[in-house]
Amino acid sequence: MKPQLKFFAGLWTLSGYPTAEREWSLPEKFAEIKRQGFDAIGGRFIPEAPDFCAAHGLDYILYLDAGSADFAEQLRSAGTWRPKRINVQLCDHDTPPDEAIRTWLALEKLAGELGLAVDLEVHRDTATETPEKAAALAEAFRAATGRPLRFCHDFSHFAVTKHLAPPFAPRLLARRAEIACAQQFHLRPFNGHHAQIPVTDGRGALTPECRDFLEFVEALLAVLVVRSEPCEVFYVCPENGPRRSGYALSCFPDIWSDTVRLRDEIRARWRGLGGA
Repeated sequence: MKPQLKFFAGLWTLSGYPTAEREWSLPEKFAEIKRQGFDAIGGRFIPEAPDFCAAHGLDYILYLDAGSADFAEQLRSAGTWRPKRINVQLCDHDTPPDEAIRTWLALEKLAGELGLAVDLEVHRDTATETPEKAAALAEAFRAATGRPLRFCHDFSHFAVTKHLAPPFAPRLLARRAEIACAQQFHLRPFNGHHAQIPVTDGRGALTPECRDFLEFVEALLAVLVVRSEPCEVFYVCPENGPRRSGYALSCFPDIWSDTVRLRDEIRARWRGLGGA
């Protein structure tokens, strides 16, 4: 069988949607995500999530923030949510590298004992906020375990950190070992100066900036197709931040429609490369 992409929508995207005054209820959000054909939902420790996922036949991607003192209790309770993967934002921007790697090694070990699949997200304001910090953790992890560190890649933060100009792939896909072993990706559309850009112009046409981003996405997917195992499953979030987060600006088109369109564009490129 071919490697498979499963698309999950972040509940965060629907914060304050369609308007702050008329925000959809949690049941409405789950129903809409299912209606739009997503395979899964990403969110935090939401009490209702397991039942709603079961009702709609959706997988759950669990998000958690982990410091050196508070990850064990979170992991031990995570089984209740039956997550397919757990996305971890590790420590803080000023956490010393030695403390960060000790925390991740202990966290990953406990997750393995509990039968949980964890991914270390590259993200602003965490121990992985720059390419250099993430690379240092990856090297320390390989030295300790002999294995590549399994990241959840959100490339937007690194692109902005380095103010990259397109094409983005030569810089952002340089560390192929960590790309190839990853199984979770947060693909927020970006350029080198903005961590989120509009997908469309609001009238159905892709923006020029999104076309540059999708060129990068196709290069990423080509790596995954070549290096994946048969039947391997990758979880991909076509991620768009809501207006209240500051990611989406007031001039952006409808954020949810753009999210669905982004999912469709990524899926078309994946299938064009031979993925399922």
